[in-house]
Amino acid sequence: MPIYLDHNAGAPLRAEAAGAISRLLAEAGGNPSSVHRAGQRSRRMLETARAQVAALVGAEPRQMVFTSGGTESNNLAIFGAITAASRRRKIISSEIEHSSVLAPLAELERRGFEVVRVAPDSDGRIDPARVLAAVDGETALITLGLANSEVGTIQEPAPLASTCHNAGALFHIDAAQTVGRIPVDVAALGCDLMTLSGHKLGAPAGIGALYVRDAARIAAITLGGPHESGMRAGTPNLLGAVAFGAATEAAMSAMDEESERISSLAMSLLNRLRETIPGLRLNGPLIGRLPNTLNLTFPGVLGESMLIALDLEGIEVSMGSACAAGAVEPSHVLRAMGRSVADARSSLRISLGWNNTVEEIDAVAKIIPAVWRRVADAEPLSEDAR
Repeated sequence: MPIYLDHNAGAPLRAEAAGAISRLLAEAGGNPSSVHRAGQRSRRMLETARAQVAALVGAEPRQMVFTSGGTESNNLAIFGAITAASRRRKIISSEIEHSSVLAPLAELERRGFEVVRVAPDSDGRIDPARVLAAVDGETALITLGLANSEVGTIQEPAPLASTCHNAGALFHIDAAQTVGRIPVDVAALGCDLMTLSGHKLGAPAGIGALYVRDAARIAAITLGGPHESGMRAGTPNLLGAVAFGAATEAAMSAMDEESERISSLAMSLLNRLRETIPGLRLNGPLIGRLPNTLNLTFPGVLGESMLIALDLEGIEVSMGSACAAGAVEPSHVLRAMGRSVADARSSLRISLGWNNTVEEIDAVAKIIPAVWRRVADAEPLSEDAR
């Protein structure tokens, strides 16, 4: 049985989400926009799910816009804010954001907008003071991730809110990797917009949400109907929304205990790997990191070789890298943190979640060192690769 340790890419479907899907399919719900009984029954299910998702971040149900996932939510936040801002032409972000933020920013830059990308420190932290120093009367939007998907570093963006609002700009937080793993509250963060993703929590892929503060003005980027308070045209993904709601309730019901349990498993694995792999390096901070995430540099081996060898042993992890033209590129996050190309190419991301057990981690702690030694002996890195 494979051991799945890639929850930051997508968590396995929770039993609660699967149960919600089964119940919906049995009831054969109609279109939530229809006025007949089947439609209104579906509408009630949709609004129940909206309330469940809103509760996860301390929002009101009316403030949640269902989307197809984190990528669409980030695009809606960025393009929606820029479109509504009309004359403002400046966006502030960082060098270590997810591609669903970086790509829209690159497109806006191509269109002539000014994009400021703040560099992180060696642990992947973004200094709020450096962000604030870039804010001026031309700033339309600040967009930052609450926790980095590759190394797990948790940012402290709350100090940005008041300055952002005083400047007349909107403040967007990508919390796709964070919600359900640690407490998140939109009021405490002071954000105008927040991205959520269902499949990180144990809902199926294809469902997400964007929190939109009541006073925030963004323009719809999908046209064709008044759905989702006019923010996103198209018949809602009722199946996904209901599953998302069930997954959020499951995550909330035991968040503190699960966070502590998963953190304990991750630290146990880290300590045991450090004992058996000389020169192993943790990328990111030991404190102030998502409890489930370990990004590790394995000395003397290529990450892709380790990834393949581990997969053959039934251990599923990730490099956290992008594929371009058939070649694995070094992680832009690790490079921005000051890691060498060689170190970035020798790194793997291990991300735990709700279904991992002590027995699995015990097995992984034995298998990974053995695989590392085998790969290092079989494919030692050349001086050029180092």
